[in-house]
Amino acid sequence: MQHMLFGDPIRQNAIRYGEKEALSCQGKRFTYDQFNRRINRLSNALLEAGVTKGDKIAFMLVNCNELFEVMFACAKVGAVFVPINSRFVGPEIEYVLNNSEAVALIYGSEFDAEVGTIVDQAKDVKLFVSVGGRGEVASLEYETWIETCGDGEPVLSYSIEELDTVCIMYTGGTTGYPKGAVRSHRSMYLVALLFSIEFGIGRGGKGLVAGPLYGAAALSTSVPNLLVGNPVHILPKFHPVEVLKAIDTEKTTSGFLAPPMFDAIFSLPEEVLGQFDVSSMKTLISVGAPLHSSTKEKIMAYFQDVDLNEFYGATEHGGSTNLFPEYQADKDRSVGVPMLGMEVKLVDDEGNEVPAGQPGEFLVKGLTLCDEYFKNPEATAEAFHGEWLGLGDMGVQDEDGSYSIVDRKQDMILSGALNVYPAEIEGVLHRHPKIMDVAVIGVPDSKWGEAVKAIVVLKPGETADAQEIIDFCEGRLARYKKPRSVDFVDELPRSLQGKLLKYKLREMMAAEVK
Repeated sequence: MQHMLFGDPIRQNAIRYGEKEALSCQGKRFTYDQFNRRINRLSNALLEAGVTKGDKIAFMLVNCNELFEVMFACAKVGAVFVPINSRFVGPEIEYVLNNSEAVALIYGSEFDAEVGTIVDQAKDVKLFVSVGGRGEVASLEYETWIETCGDGEPVLSYSIEELDTVCIMYTGGTTGYPKGAVRSHRSMYLVALLFSIEFGIGRGGKGLVAGPLYGAAALSTSVPNLLVGNPVHILPKFHPVEVLKAIDTEKTTSGFLAPPMFDAIFSLPEEVLGQFDVSSMKTLISVGAPLHSSTKEKIMAYFQDVDLNEFYGATEHGGSTNLFPEYQADKDRSVGVPMLGMEVKLVDDEGNEVPAGQPGEFLVKGLTLCDEYFKNPEATAEAFHGEWLGLGDMGVQDEDGSYSIVDRKQDMILSGALNVYPAEIEGVLHRHPKIMDVAVIGVPDSKWGEAVKAIVVLKPGETADAQEIIDFCEGRLARYKKPRSVDFVDELPRSLQGKLLKYKLREMMAAEVK
């Protein structure tokens, strides 16, 4: 019986498209045959090291071909890959390694010093492998290690089933410690398959990876190209000029960019933007936060031949809704309609569905949901409602059936017994000509319970005072929604997927009160 195993498409494409380019990164290029052979070498190296079905293999790598090799090698031998945020420091790395029960860590040599601070606390890790040079901590250097092993398909003494776990992906941690979302082979395979259909990624294209592959967004939107046999060009990290240069020189056709990445591109001078030919791009995918209308307008003006998709997704379910390209001009801050294979409903605090126009908690069910949170039954029980998964996002459905995410449930402000959704206020303030970034939170207030506070990042060279920001809301927001105070900061805490880390802002405000 044929199963949906996450490693199979690479093996099959080595036969189907053996001499076709699979990956390019920092001057290195690999055909599908070469890519599959490297994966097999790593697979056999893992088996020789005693790795077996269900073992957790963590990696901490900037974007590179080795990162993909680790993922697919784990899939081929039945191990479980565990991505670690490459920005994590010692205690955070230690938490993921110990929580996931990882038996091996494959890491970039540039992280050697940080890994060294927790090597004695990583209780289950028996194997440290460095990529890009030999580190002090590592007992093995990646390239030297795998080149001694055979490049034939790994021979296993056990079977791998499609419902077996293939990865544990830790959430972005917008509420504190990240949780490990357990994903099966079937789930990850279907994300790639359904995304290729949803975003029109077919043969003959070329993917661009500009976002961090330890996160679900960049990973989920790049693997569809590998599924259909396209080449993928990998940037080690995001830089706006390098993105445009890659599109121009590599003639990429599809890629994911989070809203802050788009904003960084359009903060470049016009003369820089005009240097690059971006006409090859046919599909752009945005996720992580709603695109502000001003940003969307710039995307459509600059990438004139592109289809822009804006979807609502999460580590726990891949993607649930998508705003199709043909509706971009008509829908403001919308995430569209349910994606293929997914269903959505909005419910009140009692679990009853709410009518169109009324906010409710966003629940999703479908083919690509995670199984659970690893070793966290309390969080699993809180998130799952039978077949439905809820992550604390509040949404509203319009009369056409399209959905919008109005805010995180815990970010909603209760001011004078009225519900205030910060995302609405942020959308208004983002149109202020002097504002580059903005977050809105509720702060304790003796009269209203909570008062609206705006935290603003001004564009370089601009100055403004609190009253100017508050006055901008006049005629654009009801009086009770207008900020009662404004703070100015140099930078807002965001994940690389563009999500505002509002719990950090609340911690900052609480510390100031003390």
